[in-house]
Amino acid sequence: QRLSVLFCKMVLVNKKVTPGDRLGSLREIATGTGTYARGTHVYASLLGTVALASGIKKDDVNPAQTAPQHLPVVTVIPLHEKTAASQVLVVGQVVLVRIVRVNTQQAAAEIVAADGLIGALKDLKSGVVRKEDVKSGATEDVKIYDSFRPNDIVIAKIISLGDTKRYFLSTAEAELGVIRAISSSSGKYMIPVNYKEMECPETKVKEPRKCAKPNDADGTYKFYKEINLS
Repeated sequence: QRLSVLFCKMVLVNKKVTPGDRLGSLREIATGTGTYARGTHVYASLLGTVALASGIKKDDVNPAQTAPQHLPVVTVIPLHEKTAASQVLVVGQVVLVRIVRVNTQQAAAEIVAADGLIGALKDLKSGVVRKEDVKSGATEDVKIYDSFRPNDIVIAKIISLGDTKRYFLSTAEAELGVIRAISSSSGKYMIPVNYKEMECPETKVKEPRKCAKPNDADGTYKFYKEINLS
């Protein structure tokens, strides 16, 4: 057990993570603030840095998880919380979101960071990408499940303030769309191969997505770097 804790500290502590990043197995770590359990693994739910505490603290653990007392607790500390905490989002602003669920008509998302702000928003805000806002052109050809999947990390733009509960988002521009997604076949992060497919580098299995076009000189995403998480 000591070796497991030491390994977790070496690999995880102070590591920068984004929502959906896999942090480890439930056999080795317990969920804390800024994390969640899915299947047999723990994932980050916030943009930030990883911290690890030995033993489980009742107030710091996800109530959904029941874990042995000896497991170290992993938490995610939001980056530059004060910088982004009180900012109001506006129409036209580019945002980083995590897809939380999809249906035939729309993809629901959590807005976790925004253009012009360093680090994570203190309070996650809700957004939705409607079928007609996924891409430009004919919407009858758009299939939400071929564009986004739960836990995908997406760059989008606010097109309407919507109601008091959510923002309406668009990924219609070429530089908007999925930038990080986990392969359903291997659990590895995929890489975009064109505007509508991503590929697992290990299994070479391709999956459909509405991919964002890289817009930086090194083939990455300028906005992702500007929020200090690259």
